[in-house]
Amino acid sequence: MVIYNIIPKPNKYVYGDSEYEISSKSEVLCSKEFVEAGNYLTDYLKTKPEENEGFIKIKKVEGMPSEAYTLKITNDGVFINAGDYAGAFYGAVTLKTILMQAKKQNGKAVLNTLVIEDKPDNAYRGAMLDCSRHFFEIDTVKSLLDNMAFLKLNKFHWHLSDDQGFRIESKQFPELNKIGSKRASRHLKGFGMENDNVEDYHFYTQEEIKDIVAYAKQRNIEIIPEIDLPGHTMAILAAKPELSCTGEKAEVLTVNGISKAILCAGNEAVFEFLDKLFDEICPLFPSAQFHIGGDEAFRGYKLWDDCPKCSALKQKEGIGSNKELQIWFMNRACAILKKHGKTPVAWDDCMGDSLDSSIACQFWRPNAIGTVRKQSLKRDVIISSTSYFYFDLKYSVISLKKAYKFNKVKVGLNKPGQRILGLECELWTEWIDSKASLEFSAFPRMNAFAEVAWTELKNRSFTDFYKRLAWYKTYMKIKDVNYSRVESGFILPKGIVYHLGEDGSEFKKSAEIKNAEK
Repeated sequence: MVIYNIIPKPNKYVYGDSEYEISSKSEVLCSKEFVEAGNYLTDYLKTKPEENEGFIKIKKVEGMPSEAYTLKITNDGVFINAGDYAGAFYGAVTLKTILMQAKKQNGKAVLNTLVIEDKPDNAYRGAMLDCSRHFFEIDTVKSLLDNMAFLKLNKFHWHLSDDQGFRIESKQFPELNKIGSKRASRHLKGFGMENDNVEDYHFYTQEEIKDIVAYAKQRNIEIIPEIDLPGHTMAILAAKPELSCTGEKAEVLTVNGISKAILCAGNEAVFEFLDKLFDEICPLFPSAQFHIGGDEAFRGYKLWDDCPKCSALKQKEGIGSNKELQIWFMNRACAILKKHGKTPVAWDDCMGDSLDSSIACQFWRPNAIGTVRKQSLKRDVIISSTSYFYFDLKYSVISLKKAYKFNKVKVGLNKPGQRILGLECELWTEWIDSKASLEFSAFPRMNAFAEVAWTELKNRSFTDFYKRLAWYKTYMKIKDVNYSRVESGFILPKGIVYHLGEDGSEFKKSAEIKNAEK
């Protein structure tokens, strides 16, 4: 019997028939490595310890798997054991969830005795936020990180450069911000949406990035930056047109979709630029991984065909196709990143047998599953299938239930020898331009995703999950998280699949239901 509503569902738990009391007077005792995990609890309890008022002890135990924890609530006290900070933090998250739900008596939380032994099914449990198409303020990013941590997600893939904006401060190349971080219209045109012609000029300073990275680290979230290459580079080329195949002046894109902009593979200055840029940016992000895009570059292949420098490079290197040229480009970028201590990640579009095997594959296109299965035997794979985990799509396209029903077995990514790191959900923001629309897009589907990423398949049930979700909806109301009240629906065969943010019909319907709740 499940007494407490915990998402993601713990993989092993046993409840007792006794009770233990915790209050703001209880002590929180920690191994020195786990002080931040202890602070996560004391911040909630607002502790002012007194003797004989109960205690919580967070202890380091050698030999436990990474991120694993045990939580024991006994007649004698509350004990969290873990082998690393991640496990200690997740034990604290589970205990906080229980404390919030426990019955209150005389100013104390009365906890049922229990034993939880838990660890994640996937080491990589991530969420991506696109801050190029629409920029989000620091408080909004931190709020998302808080909600991710509460669901035991541990990777934040930060999409910081695309056709519609370059969002990292560069002191080495200030024109990337002066030109590449600015566009003529905040709202992007497409699918019935129009430009508002309000100038958009935003980027994160290096100090702001350091602050967000540190904030995430306290919550056991690793930030993986992305600079998309060689396509999706209109913002970069607007600032540095000499890195294109034509050298023509360009402007940061103000429409949705993908431009034909592409970095010139035959221009050595491109790689000198990347070397200097990575040298500046890599130290801001402690993560060993760095995402270099690689998706949808085919839109610029015609420019490569017409480029004398690219043609000369093909002839010199014996490169027969533009796909092979892109792989050559990605391998060059990979070598530069390795020099700066990073391991690259790239979208599945650029995968091939000649691609450096250290480049991890991010699977997103359902029609690429055959290639991904093959590549998974030689390189790490992150699963972020468009069919299940693209949360910019309408709930009528990816319902709450569909997001929960993802199964690695059914897509053939659970075989011996396959190097599957884990799962990631995506928050592309062509039409998501506010905190309210971002939260609407993410929740409660991210709750479902978190359980799929953490909990073993044999322990999962949508019916059971949905019962537990009720408490999280109440929690999100209290925290003023604008989760969607629309969880499914129908879409016409030629209907728009994106929810279009605050202008979308699903958002408006959800707002009506939310207002009726008051």
